[in-house]
Amino acid sequence: MKLLGIIAEYNPFHNGHFYQLQKAKQMTKADAVVVIMSGNFVQRGEPAILDKWTRTHMALCSGADIVIELPVLYATASAEYFAYGAVKLLDEIGITDICFGSELGEIKPLQQIAQLLLEEPESFRKLLKQALESGISYASARSFALAQFYPAAKDILFQSNNILAVEYLKSLLKLNSAIRPHTIARKGSAYHDITLQPMASATALRNAISQNHVKEIKEQIPPQCYAILQQNIAQGKAPIFLEHFTEAFHYCIRTHSPESIKNIFEVKEGLENRIYKAFDTNYDINSIISFIKSKRYTQTHIQRMLLHILLQIQTQDIHLFCQSPSPYVRILGFRREKQHLLSIFKNRLPLLTNVKQYQTILDKNGQALFALETKSTDIYFMASPNKIYHRLHQDFLQPMVMISPDKT
Repeated sequence: MKLLGIIAEYNPFHNGHFYQLQKAKQMTKADAVVVIMSGNFVQRGEPAILDKWTRTHMALCSGADIVIELPVLYATASAEYFAYGAVKLLDEIGITDICFGSELGEIKPLQQIAQLLLEEPESFRKLLKQALESGISYASARSFALAQFYPAAKDILFQSNNILAVEYLKSLLKLNSAIRPHTIARKGSAYHDITLQPMASATALRNAISQNHVKEIKEQIPPQCYAILQQNIAQGKAPIFLEHFTEAFHYCIRTHSPESIKNIFEVKEGLENRIYKAFDTNYDINSIISFIKSKRYTQTHIQRMLLHILLQIQTQDIHLFCQSPSPYVRILGFRREKQHLLSIFKNRLPLLTNVKQYQTILDKNGQALFALETKSTDIYFMASPNKIYHRLHQDFLQPMVMISPDKT
């Protein structure tokens, strides 16, 4: 059986995602599509504008067969950890193929870059060190060093989807995985483009939603997904943005000392002192981020770091789970005609479907990881526009999303 894995955020699901799903199925002739999706917080260091069950519903209505949750400590990490956590889980459950978008649209050059970055020849390391000494971010330094070392790769790692594509391929090499990689050229808007067109970026859609221009994005989202989006907004369940957590961030900083956050993932090089100064002199979260930001630390990096403080994700946590087998696979939803595939996963990893039984299903590490997930979900729903959704233990209250063949 050919099982296709896709790593996604679907924040929100749009026409470009639909195109990728359909194209990937045609390209690989897969028997089923398994999506591993970020939960309620995403890789840019922000909350998803729609909760994980809503985005699961969108994905299942649009071509996915099963949606699995990417644990929050990977979902909110840098591209390297995000990719490794997702690819490792796909490898462990027996996925045969993986497909991802890229600006380049060709797999071989991306594989060559992944191999080079994994091996890091001495001459490349010297170029990287020189670039870092100029004070720029690690990602930018790596791109500049790569362009000098391997001119054919010039500009490739300055594009968001290419960066993730290379990290997926690096992860496959690290794991010595038998998963076959495929890439599809990104169509439509660039990743950061905020203009609305038939294949607008998720950034453009979030920007429009933040300005209450929901009707203007109807043509950029598959009809069934647009209906789900409208319903969630009408119910006051969404949208959720980073600024909605401003008070929570201030509370968290005021109840922890600079010394106590030094063990938080990505807080390093004395940044804890700059963080506290930012909170002392600013209130709104965007001003705080601007205060902390520098050539070395981008806005996205700062957002991820602040989320790790809010969620209390420590450096030792991510290192532990990167070095260990995944303690479970958590199913967010599935199409009923593909339910039999769950038994394949169950034979490989503890399968978390009935989360109320997690203590009997999971070992100590699994329980710790799931506790982090439930905490992050509770924090996420604190920001729902309608207070009816502020109640605790949503992970135990929300059922899996199950779609029948004749329904959406």
